[in-house]
Amino acid sequence: MRRILNVGFCTVLLTLSALPFASAQEFGPAWPEKKEYADPVITKAMEAVRSGIADCREDSTRPVYHFRPPAQWMNDICGAILHKGYYHVFYQLNPYGDGWGSRGSSWAHARSKDLAQWDHLPIALHPLVEQGEIRCNSGSIAINADGTPMIFYTFVPKHAKATRLGKREQWAAVPTDDDLIGWRRIKENPLLAAGTHGVPAEVNSGWSDPFVFKAGGRTFATFKSCDGLVVEAKNPGLTEWEYVGQMDSVSGECPNFFKLADKWVLLRSTYPPSYRIGTFDPEKIAFVETRGKGGTLDYVYGPKKLGPWHRGFYGTNVLFDGQGRCVLFAWVSGFKTGRGWDGCMSLPRILTLDHDDNLIQTPAPELQKLRGEHLKLENVAVANESKVIRGANGDAIELLAEFDPGDAKALGLKLRCSDDGNRSLVIRHDGEKLNVAGTDVPVPLGDGPRRLTLHVFLDKSVMEVFINDGRACVTRVVYPGENDLGVEVFAEGGRATLVSLDVWRMTSIWPQ
Repeated sequence: MRRILNVGFCTVLLTLSALPFASAQEFGPAWPEKKEYADPVITKAMEAVRSGIADCREDSTRPVYHFRPPAQWMNDICGAILHKGYYHVFYQLNPYGDGWGSRGSSWAHARSKDLAQWDHLPIALHPLVEQGEIRCNSGSIAINADGTPMIFYTFVPKHAKATRLGKREQWAAVPTDDDLIGWRRIKENPLLAAGTHGVPAEVNSGWSDPFVFKAGGRTFATFKSCDGLVVEAKNPGLTEWEYVGQMDSVSGECPNFFKLADKWVLLRSTYPPSYRIGTFDPEKIAFVETRGKGGTLDYVYGPKKLGPWHRGFYGTNVLFDGQGRCVLFAWVSGFKTGRGWDGCMSLPRILTLDHDDNLIQTPAPELQKLRGEHLKLENVAVANESKVIRGANGDAIELLAEFDPGDAKALGLKLRCSDDGNRSLVIRHDGEKLNVAGTDVPVPLGDGPRRLTLHVFLDKSVMEVFINDGRACVTRVVYPGENDLGVEVFAEGGRATLVSLDVWRMTSIWPQ
């Protein structure tokens, strides 16, 4: 049975303030105006992105409150840092097309004061074509002893003669100004290459994605595709490095390794992305996993993996901010091709450990600044039926729902429902697992107080779901009908209670 609840939005008292930087500084949420940069290659790349904006401006499936470039292909989050009050995020960008570019992939750059609204900055690094570099692969950012932020990335050669032994090299760059707008490679490059500084000559030719971390007063880095190879900086300026050993459990791409509370966390871009928790001994270069501590970072996939670029939640990077919070960013992929754009960034997540050392992910509270009109319901009984929540409809909304399962055999939410109720994105819990639009997540409720909470961010074609206060997460790329906007709550095989439901309409962070 399908019933209708007639409720309406009320207007929130606090309104979203104007974007904070557009009028005060050169850069803002719009792609930077046409300009001749000192490097003509950056000028060309910036204009290539600009030329693609018109092709995708009218695409109604593009996210409006997730960060993304205005056009073309976005890839890994390849660096993140807090500097002078700004959160800086770097990401891979193919400025010349809306597909993955094996050539021309650059490090693009954005910044934010509040993790909610973002400014586009000029591209930071582009391939040195004249030196045989075809793309700038992922990496990380660290601060040297002088307080200077440094980009560490992988130089990908076009041909064997471009580098030593024809393999990838690890390079570094430093800013040319204190606002981190311009960047230059350092003269000491390459910092690391196969067969030098103790790195085995037979290292995998695909070794890449350097992630720099500190432990025991020392600075190290590890990489993908080389069985946990670890190097150590031998000088305060982080320009001299040496191989020191191998670390267990490093697999996949874009490894992130950092200390959280009193434990070490290893994030891995695997399929699906995963994490491990344990201890690290910098003297022995040994990461020892805590038994049973680890799991899936984000479930991301539906019934099957759809192709090489349908990675869902992937290519992560982290930073620690002035509040001591660990903030996680990731690349979201799996969008329909040929639309002039592809890829966005996940919403920023705050990482913590619970008292049992389980990794918890929660949306950054600063995202509440994007909330608009608000609807609230409490204590709604649902018995063998689906109830339409009038006034909650939308394709750019945030929902926070708490359920008491009662004796129902299944319950949940239906989002982006058609008017006739025949089509929807279903989030369904059966007591043991949660199915999010085709993706199964183990969510047993146990024998204690049996409550289920779902915190859902629906942004056009992107949906992020935080389950039971962040104990599990799912990111999905979805394409419901454009006019399918309804919200329903349902129970099957018994009676459940929707203890509370909050729905907010979310404001766009991009110029219209």
